[in-house]
Parts: sequence; C-alpha cells; structure tokens
Amino acid sequence: MLLYHLLLQTVKTQQSAGVSPGQPHLLQYELKDGKDVAKAVNDLSQAASGGSLYIIADEVGSEFSRVYRIKNFQTLCDKLLTQVPRLHLWAASCYHGYTPAGWQVEYLTRPLRSPPSVVREVARDEKITKHRYVKPYSERGVPDHTDGPPVMRLYHRGQGHSGDWSDDCVTCGREVASFLHSLRVGVTESSTTTSTTLTSTSGGTTPRCLQWRDVLVLDWRDVSDQSSMVTGLQEAGIPVRVMTDDDIEDVATARSDVVWVTSGHRVRGLERKVVVCLEDPGYDLLRSQLSLVYNSTSPRLDLMSRCTSQLVIVSPDDWPLEGH
Repeated sequence: MLLYHLLLQTVKTQQSAGVSPGQPHLLQYELKDGKDVAKAVNDLSQAASGGSLYIIADEVGSEFSRVYRIKNFQTLCDKLLTQVPRLHLWAASCYHGYTPAGWQVEYLTRPLRSPPSVVREVARDEKITKHRYVKPYSERGVPDHTDGPPVMRLYHRGQGHSGDWSDDCVTCGREVASFLHSLRVGVTESSTTTSTTLTSTSGGTTPRCLQWRDVLVLDWRDVSDQSSMVTGLQEAGIPVRVMTDDDIEDVATARSDVVWVTSGHRVRGLERKVVVCLEDPGYDLLRSQLSLVYNSTSPRLDLMSRCTSQLVIVSPDDWPLEGH
C-alpha cells in the first residue's frame, strides 16, 4: 500500500513535468492459503504481454509459514518463470530459511533503520541469538554520531495499576501519555518556543516537531476500542485510534495525524519515529516456543524494530527476560 502511494506521487511529479509514465494499479491477492496463486500468475503474465516483468516482494515467509510449510510464494515464482521469459524478481525476508533452490542470495544485515539504542534491544531476540532463524546484525558501516534517545521503560506494577496486561491498564495508558506529552508530541512551533527533535538513524535531527502520526503503540495481541490502555491515552488528551482492516491505507501513508494502536504483526514493514511496545507478562517459555514454532509476533523482532528513534517499552516486573 505504501509503495503504491509513493508511485502515485512519482507519477504526479512526472506528469507535472510533461512526462507520461503510465499509471500504477493496486492488485491485492491472498496467497496465504493459495487460492489466489493462479489468478496472480494469470494477471501478472498478461501484464507482461510477452515483455519484461519486474517484481519486488517484501516480507516473504511471514507468520505461520513454518508450521504449515506453505510454499505458495515459491509456487507463484516457479509458475511465473515458465510463463514470463524475461522475469526479474527480488524477494526479501528476515527469515533466511525460505530461499528457493537455485536463487541468488544476498544477506543485508547492516542496521540502517534504527539507532544503536534500539538495535541493541532488537538484537537480543532469541530468533536471532539462539535459534538463528534471523541473521544477526553486522556493523553499520557508517559513523554513529549519537546512540539515539535512551530507551524509556515503564512498568505495569504498583499502586493504581490493574489487569494482567498493560493494555488492560488505564494507569499504563496515562503513563505512556505523560511521556508522549514530555516529548511535546503534537505541539506546534508557533505555540511554544521550545520543541522536541529526535535523532534519526543517520545521526541528524528531525526538522520539525513530532506529530501524533509519528507514534505507534504496538501490542503483542489484537487491541480493541475498549482497551484500558486506549482509555488512558484518550483521557490524557491523546488523539488515538485502534487500527481496523479499513484503516490499512491510512496507517501506511500516515494520513491522519493520530496515534495508531494495533497488534505488531499488522504493521510489518512500516516505520515510526516513536514506538511504544506493550509487552506480555505471560511471555514465558511456552509462549516463547509457540512464537518460534508458529513464527508469530515477537516483541523484539516485530515490534521494537519498527522504531527509528524513541523506543518506549511497557513491561511487567520481571521483564525483560533474556531474548524475549
């Protein structure tokens, strides 16, 4: 969705310069259960019309692939190879065990998205350190002018806190809101003489104040509008919305100036300057093993890695457990 809108912007820019590059078309397929594989092959091969076909595939081999051994993407590629002679295809996945036989492989492991303070948290995920499903980070290769903002840790414990999880706690929502207010998120330069800028990955600073659209609140499970965390944020004056299927385009393009709250598995590939990670106190050995088997949402690998600057972790007393 994000790539589609970036292409639309490029087309508009070229058209204003008198160039007619054509129009992008958004085609959506459900490849998880294989029902749209044949349709995708037919549509794409027809679009090639005997010429070249260029495909960029991101997040290949995501959740549940390891359990069901779904080979639908590889089937798609194999069929396209037989029908489109001039096929150019690039596929990316953080899981290196999904490479089809005979494909050329490059490992891109330089941590260019997040500052070192965030990279250190992500790098502790057991899928990287213990089970090696994901390649470990290599050196960045460019100077780290700054370590980035320190990771902010809030705890679901003590007086006023309630519920088993932080997303069931109004007090946790208020504490997250308080920290966001301390960053002066949503405060325009015209209304104050001071503003907050966060260090980017390259070591520079953002040229404008933080906006609400720069913030994502990510949970390890699905979130509802009735979540106490959402209530706490709303009571503190935070413009917050819980993401639904109808909001995918809005979230991808950051169109609405709001703080989106959603489960981490729904926003793989997106980035935000400020990410609030809600950790699960039940992330014990059983959940850890389920995460490894089902390839489900991992707090470090999936949630924290979305952050390009300020990471906020909300966790219980005994967290963080090593690698979780």
